This record gives sequence, structure tokens and C-alpha cells, in this order.
Amino acid sequence: MRWLRENWLDFLIFVLIAVVAVGVVLYLVGLNPFAARPAPPPAPQAPAATAPGPAGEAPAEEPVVTVLPLPEAPPAPSPGEASGRAPASAPSPSEPARPSAGAASPPASPGGVYRVAVGAFANPENAARLRQALADQGYPARLEPAGSLTRVVVGPYATEAEAMRVAEALRDYAPQVYRGEGPAPLSPERVYLQVGAFQKRENALALAEKLRGLGFSVVLSEDGLHRVRVGPVPVGQVDEVKARLKALGLEALEVR
Repeated sequence: MRWLRENWLDFLIFVLIAVVAVGVVLYLVGLNPFAARPAPPPAPQAPAATAPGPAGEAPAEEPVVTVLPLPEAPPAPSPGEASGRAPASAPSPSEPARPSAGAASPPASPGGVYRVAVGAFANPENAARLRQALADQGYPARLEPAGSLTRVVVGPYATEAEAMRVAEALRDYAPQVYRGEGPAPLSPERVYLQVGAFQKRENALALAEKLRGLGFSVVLSEDGLHRVRVGPVPVGQVDEVKARLKALGLEALEVR
């Protein structure tokens, strides 16, 4: 300790020289003991689940159809059964689930085959949804125009008894059996304007939804193709409606 008190200045100079030498060596080898260590990357976090919000669409003209569980399509009757007659009206439950409160009653025609109407809709998409559900269960379902509505029809059937059996199986839809080759024809004062025929139902529904959004009355019809029709249109307004459709790039074909 006596030596350190007598030679403290030399010792301090030695320490400074040693520190400088160590710093030079660290600099040459690329090490910096005073550099801040990089912080470890944060652990990935799972994205927070967000609750689905409202779709933001305008309310539809009618509620979306909730398709009821459907029974399997009944087998074809034997010749002995086909000759029998069914009751005049099919029984229905006290509170039947109707796909559309405004379903049109199809009129009977003097000749033809029997069909079963199970609903009529202002929104063609609801009619197409019900038709698809029936078709998935094996029913020969199709769409027909009925005024400004799109009607869902099952058939045709050769006898009234066979049609009544199907109506009984679909009694929750308040079915109506009628006789005829198709819907009643329009009056001479009204026509439909067909603006498209598609092999894919999705394409027909997309066009129908677009036209409905523009204020047109749209119905669907099926006969192997999905046909989109505007109407019924009074004869005096046909040219005006055709001009509006042509402005949208659609060629309209009159269908009576």
C-alpha cells in the first residue's frame, strides 16, 4: 500500500494504457461490450376473433325461406293404386309452415296433367332455394312465373291420386294440387320480357337480384334452362321497359 501511495500516478497511467489497449483489441475483432442487446422478438399472438357484424344489406321484400326438413319423394304408385281416388283436399297441421304468405292459388284448366304448387315468392332467390331443396330430396320440382311471383311446382303427375300423395307428403308447405300443362296464360294486356337463359342457377339468380335492385319485377322459369323474365309488363309500357333494359346491355324477348 505504501508503494501505491507513492506511485499512484504511475499506476493510474498504467491502468489507462491497459484500458485503451483492450478497447483497441475489441474494436479490431468487432466486439462492442457496451452495445445494447437487441430485444427478443415478441411472441406471435393469435388474431382476436371478431364477432360477425350485420351484413348492412337493405331489408328484403320478404323473409328468407328456412327450408323445412323434407320427406323422401314417394315411390311411383302401382297400377292398382293409380286408379284410386284420393280425398278432395290434403290434411294440413293446425299451424302449417308456409314458405310464402302471399302464395298465389293456381287455377285449374280443362285438360292436362296434375301438378302440386308448394309456394310462390316475390324474391326469385327464395323460390330457387326451395326448388333446390325439393330437388335434392328427389322431387321433380321446377319454377314457373305466376304474375309478379315465382311459383315452385312439383310434378307433373299422370293422376290426381298420385299428385295428392305428394301433396300429403309436403303438407307443411300448404300445397295445392291443380290440373294443367302450366300456369294460366297472361291476359293480352300483359307480357313478360325474357332477358336471359342460363345453364347455371347462380348466374340466373345474380341477374335477377341485380334487376330487382334496380326496381324491376323479376320472375324465374325453368324448362332445362334457368330463364330470367321481367314482368308482367303492361303492353303500353313494353317499349319503355325494353329501352331501360337495353340501356343495361340486355336484349328483351317478349313472352306471353
